[in-house]
Amino acid sequence: MNRLSPSRWFFLLTFSLFALASCKVVEDDVVVVTLAPEYSVDLFEQRSAADGTPQFGLWVESTANYKCPGFSIDAQVTVQGYNVAIALLGVTEPAICAGDSAPAKQFIPIGDLADGTYAFSLSLRDVIVNKGFLTVTSGRYSLTLPGAQGVFVGNFILETIPDGVIWGYAATPDEASQPVATDFLSDLKTLSTENNLPPGFYSYFTVSGAGNIELHKSIAPAVGAKPFVRRLNGSTDALSALLQGYRDTNQQTPLQIKCWTTEGER
Repeated sequence: MNRLSPSRWFFLLTFSLFALASCKVVEDDVVVVTLAPEYSVDLFEQRSAADGTPQFGLWVESTANYKCPGFSIDAQVTVQGYNVAIALLGVTEPAICAGDSAPAKQFIPIGDLADGTYAFSLSLRDVIVNKGFLTVTSGRYSLTLPGAQGVFVGNFILETIPDGVIWGYAATPDEASQPVATDFLSDLKTLSTENNLPPGFYSYFTVSGAGNIELHKSIAPAVGAKPFVRRLNGSTDALSALLQGYRDTNQQTPLQIKCWTTEGER
């Protein structure tokens, strides 16, 4: 009779332990497999660049990087009465692929929803179906999705940005731009006041309990930046003039400034 060598016994023991660690068998012999998140998901209200009109949906990004920026996410959305179903079908490569690796990303519109509680499902192809509820109350969205598989939900509660709020950042990629950005924020205060927003997630930014601002990954720049979220007191024309003055390429240190308002991007 052939006997296994000690090295083969060790290999078989190691393999068996690895196989047992990869899944959990419950008493009724059903195998439960835990899957790593394939996508990160946020409730999101995207604003039209032209006039600021909000559209409710999901901001979805892949957890894996692809070979270049511009990969998008295919999705199918179905809204029937008080039922919302979203299927994430995969990613699509851009026609021209150039640049560093980056995650696939996509805003997936759901549309206007009346106040109420909706049965909500989020599926990955036809493999995983996550079920929960989406509650809409006076511009506030709240999602419950217990035991979600294949996705990581970063923000379950979304607050609507009130009218008159402006937000964005002045990029500070080098030391020379930092004092110019500080001057811009000082001049911006002459046209605006503190935002006075309650702590929460507002799509493009989060307001902490201490009033600090964190920009959402959909708009956060890759370089250093000074963010702002304020309420506009002056006219949008005055705001546009201020922005143009600091963006002017004839300046010794022109600023890269991104600015959104509830009336559109400036």
